[in-house]
Formats: sequence, structure tokens, C-alpha cells
Amino acid sequence: MSPSHIAYYISSHGYGHATRAIQLCHSFLRAYDGIRITVVSQASSQIFLPLLNASDRVNLRPVNIDSAVIQPTPYSLDVNKTVQNLLDLGKDEVVKQEEDWLKGHDVDLVLIDAPFAPCIAASRAGVLSILITNFSFAEVFSYFTSMVDSDLQTPLCEVVDTAVKGYSHADIWLRLPGWLPNPGFLPATLPSSTWVSDEVLTVSTNSSVTPEYSLSRPSFQRKIIDTPLISRPATTTSKVDLLKMLGIHPFLQTHKILLLLLPLPDPPPQIPSDWVCVIAGSTPTMLLPDRYFVAPGDIHIPDVMKISSCVMAKLGYGTVSEVLAADVPLVYIPRRQFVEEYGLRHLVETFSGYENRAERLEIEEFEKGYWWWMVTELAGREKSGEPAGLVDNGDAIRRIVVEQWEGWKTSA
Repeated sequence: MSPSHIAYYISSHGYGHATRAIQLCHSFLRAYDGIRITVVSQASSQIFLPLLNASDRVNLRPVNIDSAVIQPTPYSLDVNKTVQNLLDLGKDEVVKQEEDWLKGHDVDLVLIDAPFAPCIAASRAGVLSILITNFSFAEVFSYFTSMVDSDLQTPLCEVVDTAVKGYSHADIWLRLPGWLPNPGFLPATLPSSTWVSDEVLTVSTNSSVTPEYSLSRPSFQRKIIDTPLISRPATTTSKVDLLKMLGIHPFLQTHKILLLLLPLPDPPPQIPSDWVCVIAGSTPTMLLPDRYFVAPGDIHIPDVMKISSCVMAKLGYGTVSEVLAADVPLVYIPRRQFVEEYGLRHLVETFSGYENRAERLEIEEFEKGYWWWMVTELAGREKSGEPAGLVDNGDAIRRIVVEQWEGWKTSA
């Protein structure tokens, strides 16, 4: 037995939400012939095209369910504009819109990654809601409290409180690795800036689920279930074919590869003689020196990771999960305004078989181009004999979802 129609609410902030959700959707489509999935998101439709093209049982509904996060660079944020967008969201209208839609389209399961308004809508519609994420936007936005202009602080605190109450309407939290406490499930004190001391996450995580029972079905006990890491897998494309796709000449095929998932500084730093650099996710405007290459926009990043000797990127869930799956060293640039980073940093430091494989590079050093020393040192470290820990392609989490949905059905 499985759900017949899943509504999957996916945040428009960042590719990590979409890529992991897409993996889970593929798993459902493989397992159940009759299942239908409606993806609800304002993220770029381009990222969902492979999923939409894979099955006519998936459709995209691009409606407003969360507010935009304004990022001038991949590792910085315009806090005031981001908070103003949150204040302008119109949460009540979103909740009513989605409650009516859920009731009118025979949806029997709601998955959420990770806006808060759909949690309320699903509860009011009487549909099981499962939050699948490593963090909530309640702690992300509360982290901005001391950063925003003074006239925004009080309204921000009010909206954060609304978000916490919103997440308390979710029935189950499937807790992805690299997680932070979700105040809608755990009694964690906000703002989340109090969770961090000397660049280390210090918040207590040993608490009971609160509230204990579902707000829409008081007989159903709310749960937190820890899951495996979920990530896009690499394909079977050969290294020779990948090098051709990247425009890397055959005489360079023995060189080490740095995959740069950040905008290249201008001027580009001098590259070591035995390395090439592949830039993905941005297009440099300057004339590139020898052995710098720009990846095609449609290339599958996990494929490039599997042939790379090092990756340089910000710490986001999508990149972290794919780096761990590829078991490739990571030089990461901090995102000082994102509390999510502390959970992900803990993940890369403690993931089984990946210890001592990631290093932090300060933003100032990156922008000055002073980073090849760290890349070469990290890539040259001797790895422990253990393989990196297991990463799920979606099947394990799908089985957990179905088991919980069956439990919900029998609790009616």
C-alpha cells in the first residue's frame, strides 16, 4: 500500500532542497506504478526538468509558498532585504490557498522541505505532513535578529514565532544528517545565535518532542526519525567522456582536478603545474588562463566530483552530501550569516570515513586568490582505510515515509 497522490512542497532557496527532493521523487516513481506527485515550488523549473521528463505522473505547480533569500554572492546575504521579503510573504493567504488546494485534489500525503506554511495547511486539511530536512527556517531567520536594522527586529521576532508554531503542525520530522534543532519539534531557545559559542554549535539536543501529539489527529504521536544522508548519485559516464565534455585535452588527463563551485576571483590565481580547475555554476567574465575550464551548464556535478581530487565550495546541504558520496576532499568558504552551516560543518568533521578531509578557507583568502596551497595540501593527505559512510539514493527514506503513512492510516 502506498499514497496515491503526494504533494511535495520544496523551498525555492538553494538547489540542495530541490536535488534531494527529486531523488526521493524518483524513488517513489520506481517503486509504485500508480502514484502521482505534485511538486509545489517556486525554484527554477529548469532543475525539475529531468524529473518532469522522466514521468507523466509528476507535475510542477509553481506557486508562492515561501519568501526569497537575497544572496549577492553564494556565501553572503542581504539580511535586511531577505527579512523584508519574509515580512511581506502573506502567510495566512498561503495557508488558505494550500488548504483549499489539498482538499480539492485528493492529496493523501504532504512532504515538506522545508517552508513552514504548508505544515499548517496540511494540518487543517487533515493530511499527514512529513518534514524532510536538516534545518527549519525558524532558526535560520532568528539568527538574523542581531544583524537586521533595529526597526525590523520586533517584526522579525514575531514572524519567527509564527514559523515555530507553523512547524509544530508537522506530524513527523525526518531528520537529515547535519541537522539543527527544529523549535517546532524540540524546545530550543531562540534566537539561534545563542546556540553558537566560539564558532562551535553548543545547543542541547536531548529533549522530548513538543508538542507530543499531532494537532490535527490527537491520537497520533509526533515523531523525529533520523535518516541516512540522501544525495544525487554519479552516473556511469567514464572519465574519458567526462573530460571531453569539459573540454580538457587528452594530454592533461593525468592532471589533478579542482572542481570550483564558486565564482572565480579576478584575476585568477596561478595554477600549480599538475592541476586543472573546472568552474561550475558560474561563468567567469575574465580571460581564463591555461588549465582553467568552464563546465557546461547541464553537466551532472556528481560525475565531475568523482573524477576530482578536491572540491572548493560553500557549505550547503547539496554540495556536502555529494562531496561525502564522492569521498572527495573539500575546501569550504564560510557562510557567516547562515546558522545551518554549523550543523553541516559538524557533519563533514564527523562523517564516518571522511574525518580530516575538509578544511575551512576564509572569505578574504578566497577572494584574494590565496588558496591553491590549501587545495594541494588537502588533496595530498593520506586517507584512512575506511570508505566514507553510506549515502541513500532515496529508497531508504521512501520506505520510512511509507511506513509512517501506513501508521497514520491505521490511527484514524
